Amino acid sequence: MSSSDSARAEVPFVVIPDTPSVRVTVTDEALREVAYGMGTLETTVAPGIYRIEQRFAGAVATQYVEVGTEAFTQCLPLPRIPASAPVRRTATAHDGHRAAAVRWSRQSTYLSGPPTVMVLLRNLRHGRRLDPYALEIGAESGEAVDGGEAGWRVDEREGWSVWSGPLPPGGYRLRLRRPSGEGLPLAQALWVAEGWTTLVFVGNGARGAQPQHASVEMAPLGVGWSPLDEELSLAREAALSGLRQGIDLISDQQLFPMLESDHADPLLGVVGAHAILLDRRPDLRRLEEVVRRLAPHLPGHPDVAALCTLLDAGGGMAGPVSSPPMLAASCRLLVEADAADPGVIEDGSVAEAAAEGLVGRGVWTTWLERERRPGAPTARGGPLPQGPAGRRPLTADPVGRVQAYIQEIAGLEGRAVEDVLHDVPRDELCRRTGLPHRPVERAIEGLRGPGPARGRAG
Repeated sequence: MSSSDSARAEVPFVVIPDTPSVRVTVTDEALREVAYGMGTLETTVAPGIYRIEQRFAGAVATQYVEVGTEAFTQCLPLPRIPASAPVRRTATAHDGHRAAAVRWSRQSTYLSGPPTVMVLLRNLRHGRRLDPYALEIGAESGEAVDGGEAGWRVDEREGWSVWSGPLPPGGYRLRLRRPSGEGLPLAQALWVAEGWTTLVFVGNGARGAQPQHASVEMAPLGVGWSPLDEELSLAREAALSGLRQGIDLISDQQLFPMLESDHADPLLGVVGAHAILLDRRPDLRRLEEVVRRLAPHLPGHPDVAALCTLLDAGGGMAGPVSSPPMLAASCRLLVEADAADPGVIEDGSVAEAAAEGLVGRGVWTTWLERERRPGAPTARGGPLPQGPAGRRPLTADPVGRVQAYIQEIAGLEGRAVEDVLHDVPRDELCRRTGLPHRPVERAIEGLRGPGPARGRAG
């Protein structure tokens, strides 16, 4: 073998990320991809300089390595990701915050009894201004149930505030006590299950509390939060990052323990089920197994009901859903099911209001609270308020949005609104607008009523 052949001889090349859901890409000096995959990579390469890129839960880490004539093996440190929960091996781990979570997930700051809800707001970076009373917990009716500022405990030195208390099972909402920087009164869905404590970790960023980026967990009532299982915590962060981006970012090695975590944290199973659905060919048989295992732990949970809509005969789902699910992906499943089978979402319920006012702010179901919106219109449907151009609506009312969409199609195609309504059925309008059946039906009724909407648009 010549010296040039020896120089080009390939050697074993192995890189081992710190957790299995890290996506690793290796490129050579000419930026050609030589290896790609999730978790440990094993290949052979010629001696030279290589670039190793890791992607995990939205974070990217890059390093360059030199490979000689000997076999190359390297363990890769976890990319430094921020996390709303004080998880070790993340960029925002904090011993004091972990201690607060352990204590107040077992002890109430408000009223007496073991807490069924804990909300921990914490500074993700030292020195940031923290408004300890930025968050408010509301009942499904919208009425605050956290007792105001008196219900919260604060540690200014450690940079956290916490609320915990024994709320009855059912639907709740988390929101900013004052409207956000956009001036919008937004609510985020919470659910309390019998026998469980719902744990909500909210980071405080440069612009204040960020509930839309929260990490939410469940723990058996009285047991409280445990920071010991770091791998499951990291798997949760990877799965939530995938849901934010709409891509599968979790390995089977981490997904399977999530799906089997119903005794420790059934919400992990719900998140894992949605991770299954991100696959190009989702394993519906495995999904059905997960849902059936979750159902006894979470009776009446709207997220489980949403997953049941994908199963044959609804998977045994009982009755219409009246409370919004916690995950936005679950809310979209309910909207799709309601379009095909009106009544899946209970008419006039909070679940319907959330679906109608759904706002894209991360993985959690977040909606514009109509009752808290200044100057919110009380009338539903009817003539469509018009803007200066005569087509764009001046209202965010879902009925108006559907009517504007139909009129825009009619205007672009030079057709009568009635013709568009004939050609585009209600179910399709629900799908296109992302709304449940009731506002779509009201919009159709309004457009078919007397008035200029029946004529040719434009």
